[in-house]
Amino acid sequence: MRKQMLYILLVLLGLSMQHASYAELTSTEQLLAEMATVQGNKYLLKESVEAGKERSILCGNCHGKDGNSVRDYIPNLASQNAAYLFNQFELFAIGERKDYVMSKLAKNLTRQDKVNIAIYYSQMPVIPRSETGDVSSSVKGKQIYQSLCFTCHQKDGHGDGNYPRIAGQPYKYLVKTLESFSGGDKDRVNSPMAVIVANMNNEQLKEVAAYVARMP
Repeated sequence: MRKQMLYILLVLLGLSMQHASYAELTSTEQLLAEMATVQGNKYLLKESVEAGKERSILCGNCHGKDGNSVRDYIPNLASQNAAYLFNQFELFAIGERKDYVMSKLAKNLTRQDKVNIAIYYSQMPVIPRSETGDVSSSVKGKQIYQSLCFTCHQKDGHGDGNYPRIAGQPYKYLVKTLESFSGGDKDRVNSPMAVIVANMNNEQLKEVAAYVARMP
């Protein structure tokens, strides 16, 4: 009898967890749909940007007040795709992405905060940086980019809701990120990027980074 009760409890627990996962997925889809609605309405967009600016104060220490990072090894958030940013906040919050600072911040933000901050940064313009890598490397990097990268990140490097905008990111950040994909970083081994860069040498990674850093 006890075995039967234990079995029933485990089944119910499993169903409960499945229901919770489905509810979370639905909630995320609803938020992304609402985000798209906000972005298409100038009045709602203005309110969201103002709310996001207010809640992004702590982010400015690393990513800059307007989303243009203050250090070359930290990514710009300015002009980043809002849906992509929101999803990254969620991944940091649940531990699928790990960073000492971002993991803590993401857990202390409400989901509406994440939406507003993502929309705020998506509306900020990227400011070109002076350090963008070697010009000759950029020319070679263009050929590599056009053969391997444009499918996901688009020809202009602006990506879409599922893939990030990489155009105009800091050169050092791009190099560091590409090297982490090619260097067997355990947190990145399942990313499609790991497959893309698997056959690229370090010089080619720098060439692509130089090209992407110069993209408007």
